[in-house]
This record gives sequence, C-alpha cells and structure tokens, in this order.
Amino acid sequence: MTDADRRGAGPPGRELLPVAGARAVRIALGRLLRGRRGVLAVGLGALVASAVAGVLVPPLLGQIVDVVVDRRGADAVTGPVLGLAGAALAQGLLAVVGMAAVARAGEEVLADLREAFVARALGLPLARLERAGAGDLTSRVTADLALVGEAVRQAVPDMARGALVIVLSLGGLAVLDPRFLLAALVAVPVQVLTARWYVRRSSPLYREQREVGGAQQQQLLDTAGGIATVRALDLHDDHTERVRSRAQDVVDLALRVVRLQTGFFGRLNLAEYLGVAAVLAAGFALVGADAATVGGHTPTAAQAQQLALARLVLADPAVAVLDEATAEAGSAGARVLEAAADRALRGRTALVVAHRLTQAAAADAIAVLDAGVLVEHGTHEELLAADGRYAELWAAARLDR
Repeated sequence: MTDADRRGAGPPGRELLPVAGARAVRIALGRLLRGRRGVLAVGLGALVASAVAGVLVPPLLGQIVDVVVDRRGADAVTGPVLGLAGAALAQGLLAVVGMAAVARAGEEVLADLREAFVARALGLPLARLERAGAGDLTSRVTADLALVGEAVRQAVPDMARGALVIVLSLGGLAVLDPRFLLAALVAVPVQVLTARWYVRRSSPLYREQREVGGAQQQQLLDTAGGIATVRALDLHDDHTERVRSRAQDVVDLALRVVRLQTGFFGRLNLAEYLGVAAVLAAGFALVGADAATVGGHTPTAAQAQQLALARLVLADPAVAVLDEATAEAGSAGARVLEAAADRALRGRTALVVAHRLTQAAAADAIAVLDAGVLVEHGTHEELLAADGRYAELWAAARLDR
C-alpha cells in the first residue's frame, strides 16, 4: 500500500466519507447563495466603492500640500480638505455597509451549510457513518466549515478589492500612455500559467489534507475511546505508533502545502518583476525617443535651493561654496533658506557669495567687493565700526525692512 493509499484509507477498518468535486461544490454554492445574491452584490459593491473612495485620498493630500507650498490663501485649501474629509467618511461608511452585508450573507450561508451537513449525515445509513467514524464527521463540521467561513469573511472581500486595484492600475497606465499598459501586460501570461499550475496541484493536495485531518481525528477518538481495551490488551505501542503515524501524515501534508504556496507566490513575484521591468523599459525608451516626459512637480526657486542644500548635506564635503543660495527666494523664503543653509554648513568650511547682508553677517569673515575690487575685509562688527561701504549697505538694508 502506498503512502497516499494509507493516508486516504483512514484508521484500520475505516472508510472516510467522500470529498466533493469541483462541479458538486459549484452546484452546492449556487444553491446556498440562492436568494442572497442581492445582499452579497450590495456588500461587494459597497466594498468596491469604499476602495474607490480610498483612492481619492492621496491626490487630495497632494493638493493640500501644493496649496501650502505655494503659500496660497486659506480659501484654496478649503475644497481639498472638505473633499478629504468626505472621502474618508465615505470610505469608512461604505466599508461598514459592505462588511455588514457580506457578513450577513456569509453567516446565513454557513448556517444553512451546517444544517445541510447535519441533514445529509442523518440521512446516511448508520453502517456508512460507523465505517467513516466520528473523527471524520467532526473534522468536516469543524475544520472544513471554518475554512468556508474564512473564505466568505475574508477571501471574497479581498478578491473584490484586489480586482479593483488591478483595474485602476491598468487604467492609470492606459491614461498615461497605452504603451505602458501593453508593457504591463507582459506579466499576464506568467500569471495565467502560474494560476493553472497552482490549481492543478492545489485541489488534490487540499483534498488529501482534509482526508488526512479526518483520519487523524478518528484515530485519536478510537484510541481515547477504547483506552480501557488498549490497556487490557497491552496495545500501547501499537496505538502510539498509529497516532504518531497520523500526526506525521498531517505534518507532511502541511509541509507540502507550504512548498506549493511558496512556489506559487514565487512565480507571482516573477510575473510582477517582469511587468514592472517592462513598464520601466518602455518608459526609458519613450523618454529617450522624446515620446514621453518624466513629468512631476516643477519646484519653485526656494524648493530648488532646498534640494541643492539637501544634496550638499548628503555629499558631506569638508569645504562648500554657496553662490547666491537665497537670491531667487522672496523675503519669507529667504529667511527659511538662510536657516537651512546655516544648518547645512555646520561643521564645514564654507565660502558664501551673497547679496543679502543678513547671510553675510553670520560669517566669521566678510570680504566686500565693489565693482570687482576688494574694498573692505573683516568681521561684521569690525566693518560696522569702520563706517565704510559695508556699513552703508547695512544701514540701507535696515531701512528697507
């Protein structure tokens, strides 16, 4: 007898109940969903709408950031803030409605399934139930129904959200450029082949796992229920080996399932890699051919200077040269940039070319040029005391404030 035969046969003298095939499952599912398709459709629709509302949050946050960066008035931020609040509220309410509807339909389906199981079990000949054993029955009514409940409560909503994300992602690529969409579809053949590979192997494996679980429970019940006989006939070693064997079967099947799932997700990751790589390659080719642009937000003068200071900090040179680092910013922006430049230059030697005397005043030494000629040199206090060209410029700057 092979390992598969030994696992499927159950404990000695037992004949496990049959496991439904795919066609029988579809028929039973259609019967259970009869009269509940409307509620389930409302629930799934609400969950999809909730996901759509969630997609609106990032662009609204982006609008708020743009308003703040551009220093526009409070009126400009009112619309995006109200939209953000509305999107968050709609997302929460729709999620509650969707989960409630799906849970209602799912619990009713589970209740009917339990009743149908009991009715079917009671309708079987007593001899058939005895051949199967109580372990097989308890396994069906506990582990199997728990998996069905998990599928109804989690798998169905997750599939609805996942389908929406896929549709929105592909739609977004098509809006950017149809060629991006074609590039992303490179992953589809790998995904289809992966799904077919997984389904062919997973169905019989999961079926065998259910049978092995039932056999294990039956063996435990047989041993525990007949413990007096086991002791009287000195069958300890025999029953210990049976229990160990059944437990090992369960472990072996669990490891096979893990290996199968690992292979499945690994192949999906490969498909994702191919799709992303194809999109990036298409983007590179299109930009190189001037058929597309990189795009993005065009920074203001102050933002460009902030980026330059950030690059300076990352490069971390011992000596830095700043040429008019705050010249392109307005008064408010200049104060922010001066503070940023001061932090960026801490701990390093810096040569700063500046027309703004507030920036020069913080330097250890100041060289004043007039028409390209060095006319003064010293600290801020020394140059003010000298009452020369620097002092005139400083006084004029103070008056302009």
